[in-house]
Amino acid sequence: MALEVDLALDSRVSEIARARRWVSEHAQAAGFSEADVRNLGLAVSEACANVIRHAYHGQPGRPIGLRLRVDETRLALWIRDQGTKFDPHAYQAPDLDQPHEGGYGVFIIRSLMDEVDYDTSARQGTTLRLVKYRRPPAPPA
Repeated sequence: MALEVDLALDSRVSEIARARRWVSEHAQAAGFSEADVRNLGLAVSEACANVIRHAYHGQPGRPIGLRLRVDETRLALWIRDQGTKFDPHAYQAPDLDQPHEGGYGVFIIRSLMDEVDYDTSARQGTTLRLVKYRRPPAPPA
């Protein structure tokens, strides 16, 4: 049986912790591993920070919609904004040999999640879809 829940956020940095807690609590309740719960929390934190910084240019009072769906095989999370569209084709991964401040959010998200898709087909904004598959338990040693 699938669970589907929504959360509405405001584009404030203080809301990121709320999104992280919400996703983590649902992932934990659905039986995802501690590592997956941590990774999902970090991915949603980075995604929401990117929406606030890049889609809304730091402007508070703008909507961020989250939809989470958990079933037998995976957890899927959609993060929707109505700001400046993200262009995934223009994205360049950071050069890890030349560390610098910022610019790692998309790289981190893609590293932690099993699937990452950006939908920019709406007239305004972007919908980011993140997927984490359930892992079978490790065999006993």
